[in-house]
Amino acid sequence: MYELPEIKTRKPKAAYRKPSDVKELEAMADAAVQLRYKNIEAKYLAPRKYRDDTANGLTQCIVTYCNLKGYFASRLNNMGVFRGGKYTRSTARRGLPDVLITKDAKSIFCECKIGRDRMSEHQEKVKAEQQQSGGIYITVRSYSDFIIQFESL
Repeated sequence: MYELPEIKTRKPKAAYRKPSDVKELEAMADAAVQLRYKNIEAKYLAPRKYRDDTANGLTQCIVTYCNLKGYFASRLNNMGVFRGGKYTRSTARRGLPDVLITKDAKSIFCECKIGRDRMSEHQEKVKAEQQQSGGIYITVRSYSDFIIQFESL
């Protein structure tokens, strides 16, 4: 009789557990919104939710934290566009970081890497140029990692 082949199943990913630093960020963001909308009770305002388990989520956490602390922070999106079955590269320079930050008149480039993601040769080149010109370049893998590196600057 014919035997069915063995079916290989993947192990499910462990459930995401929100770090205490991310919970503190949510509390800071909620407090900022409550100050902005003083005439609305806090229970009627939607809570701010953040995650640091994806590159986009981590980038959002970093930008929000810096803006709440009064620093300039902006996300750089230099990804191309997929249109009409073709991929069009962005006109931005290759290797630019995910977040640009200005803290106390210092230029800080912040690159977010999640999981097995590594820096490309273009990103390494931009890192070298930024550091050579007196700027700061940090690579972070989690929001807690960012807080430790950023506060030590």
